[in-house]
Amino acid sequence: MDFGVISLGNHAVTRVIPAIRESGSRISYIYSTDRLKGERISRELGAEYVPELDEFVKKDFDAVYVSSPNSLHFYHAKMSMNAGKSVLLEKPVTLNVMETVELKELSIKKGLKLGIGFHLRFHPAVYDVIDLLRNRAIGEPMAVFGKFTGNSVSRHEGTWWENPEMAGGGSVVGRGVHIFDSFVNLFGRDVESVRASSSPSCKVLEDTMLSTFKFANGIFATALSSRAISSVSNDLTIHGSDGSLTVTDFFSTSVSSKLILNGKEKKVYDSRINMYLEEVKDFVNGMQKVAGPEDAVISTKMHLLSQESACSGKTVALI
Repeated sequence: MDFGVISLGNHAVTRVIPAIRESGSRISYIYSTDRLKGERISRELGAEYVPELDEFVKKDFDAVYVSSPNSLHFYHAKMSMNAGKSVLLEKPVTLNVMETVELKELSIKKGLKLGIGFHLRFHPAVYDVIDLLRNRAIGEPMAVFGKFTGNSVSRHEGTWWENPEMAGGGSVVGRGVHIFDSFVNLFGRDVESVRASSSPSCKVLEDTMLSTFKFANGIFATALSSRAISSVSNDLTIHGSDGSLTVTDFFSTSVSSKLILNGKEKKVYDSRINMYLEEVKDFVNGMQKVAGPEDAVISTKMHLLSQESACSGKTVALI
């Protein structure tokens, strides 16, 4: 598959662009508002730098990887799909539910792929957890806790991540959405409500958010995201009627995890597994596991309504 790339942030350059190339796909065109960086990386990749977005989307390639500032996701994804390109879009999907719904409907109308960059769907522990839950290894799952934190506020200084209108959130859009999607991937899209708290309260760029979701099947799932708390023990833990399981350091950009079942180590995962590579390969080959259009809509609802709940102090319905 031939890709075009919109925007060249650190995540794109260090993780996803290498994964696209390693997958056997080609990066043919690059659009970036940073002309010097765009021209340099285009030379390194053997791609063509296109300085104007209108020209970029008219070029002959198959799919666009979009990693622009959060406030531009909708605009860039819509322009790409209207030009006949499938889209692999970074999270958060958009900053408005109706915009995400429009992208979903556009992808269906035009028969194009819309994949969302939730790489943790490709953590190898996911398949083992699903099997254990299916086989009732911990009985009935009842409560889930996910922690994805890191003391990283200073790294955002001077970037668009410090602009509330461009970022649309702090820890919840940088890390929280990954926890939310992992809950959906494991337990389905039927999320009934959310009750959340944040610090600082009612600030778009919160440093920490705690969100508890109630699923229609009765499961309570709590997510702790932060850009002020240490990254130690970024685990996924599921408590059931007959036991519990934990995937240590599940919430990460790399695999460095153990599966703990009822207090005993059951499996250690291969740290050489590249989740971004697996994500790109799945996107190219049919989207069997990549978060798709329906997942995009529930993800946007979960992050926006978490923000609403955290500010209002009330439980907010999602369904």
